[in-house]
Amino acid sequence: MSSGFQALRTRLPHPAQSLKIMARGVFFSALLFTIFHLKPATTALQHVQQRGVLTLAGTSGPTTFQNTPDGARGFQYELAQLFAEELGVKLVLENEPDAGSVLDAIRHNHADIAITGLATDDPRLKRLRVAEPYMAVSEQLIQRLDRPLPSRFDDLGNARIGVIAGSTESVRLKAMTRWRPDLTIIEFEDTDPLLLLDQVVTGDLDYVALNSSEFDARRALFPNLGVSLNLQDNSELGWALVKTRDQSLFKAAQAFLARKQADGTLDRLVAFYSQGDTFDPYSVKSFQRDMNQKLPRYEDIFRKNADANSMDWRLLAAIAYQESRWQPNAISPTGVQGMMMLTQGTASDMGVADRNNARQSIEGGAAYYRQITERLPDTVREPDRTWMALAAYNMGPAHIDRARKNALVNGEDADKWLTVSRHLRQMASDARKNGRRIPVGQALVYVQQVRRYYDTLLLATTMNSDTRVAWNQNERDITR
Repeated sequence: MSSGFQALRTRLPHPAQSLKIMARGVFFSALLFTIFHLKPATTALQHVQQRGVLTLAGTSGPTTFQNTPDGARGFQYELAQLFAEELGVKLVLENEPDAGSVLDAIRHNHADIAITGLATDDPRLKRLRVAEPYMAVSEQLIQRLDRPLPSRFDDLGNARIGVIAGSTESVRLKAMTRWRPDLTIIEFEDTDPLLLLDQVVTGDLDYVALNSSEFDARRALFPNLGVSLNLQDNSELGWALVKTRDQSLFKAAQAFLARKQADGTLDRLVAFYSQGDTFDPYSVKSFQRDMNQKLPRYEDIFRKNADANSMDWRLLAAIAYQESRWQPNAISPTGVQGMMMLTQGTASDMGVADRNNARQSIEGGAAYYRQITERLPDTVREPDRTWMALAAYNMGPAHIDRARKNALVNGEDADKWLTVSRHLRQMASDARKNGRRIPVGQALVYVQQVRRYYDTLLLATTMNSDTRVAWNQNERDITR
């Protein structure tokens, strides 16, 4: 018994030794705890850079981004792409069906940034962090142009006004109509603005409240609609991010937008993607009439030649509309003629015997456009590739080559249309000083005009009957 007990005691440490072991254990535990907690956590910005991807959630449309056969493009896409390139990561777009889904994506961390098209003071953005505004808009009432235009809001009477539920316009309208039982505000849950505008056309609504950017981008599809009143001027649009204690990604976005504002990039992008005066009431009606009457005659030819030359048929049709308004016998004072306004030399090179033959002209124009795009280096990617090719189609490839060379000499990115267009302007300015003329202004307007017609054709050809009847499922009257 005693020898066994003694043997057991010899295996146990002395009480003083036990205290040392315990102290040592506490020390190492404290050290590990300190090391673990002093190790810097990965910030939101670092997470994006380590992942190699910047994800943006948005609703595809003319004010955000559009997916084309050549890839995504649009104002928001180009701005976000610049930000992604600055961070050294790939841009990924998550196309959500409506603003509500975009907000859900950002709130559930399925995206890094939300591009919503909502005004910065929109109630739906309250729980998010909104970056510096990139564009100013107005909140407007839209109506049919065959009705009298009110001079002020108080002149409205017995009207049905449609608005997207929970939007800035909805909040403002409810406040403005609190003591107006003759006005009925009808809210639509996260619907496409096209649906609301369509209800004004059909007479189901008297007015629709939208911001100016949303209406301008769709104006060409609605020749009988126009602005009735401005509800509020100087609303602003901005990116939305999750509101967390870690503001690293938010601050990076803020700094990026500030730099792009300072160097003029933001203003140039806004100007390029604006609608300008292309679709004034008269031009909208003309374009609608031509889409309904002329385009069906040539659509199959556009499709066939676009497919043969690896381009979107709607882009080919947009070029033809800018060139000739889809008139096979069009002729300019300088001698170019036909649907695609080819010079005699270009027509001969493309094998076009009769420039006034619509089929031959479209075939030759498509082949010439492909030839121009193939001259551009592979480093020029979409949508810059399209913009440069359009400018070259209008003014000749040599000017684009020279502008790109000048950009490279200055250490700038010659693969970006914004850079090349700036050098084209400088070339024109230098030429004027020497008594020469380079048709740069004409070419820059040309690119914008073709883009606007292309955007409208994209919208027109993607609308479907399901979209037009979906509004019935989303409507709900405000209880007064």
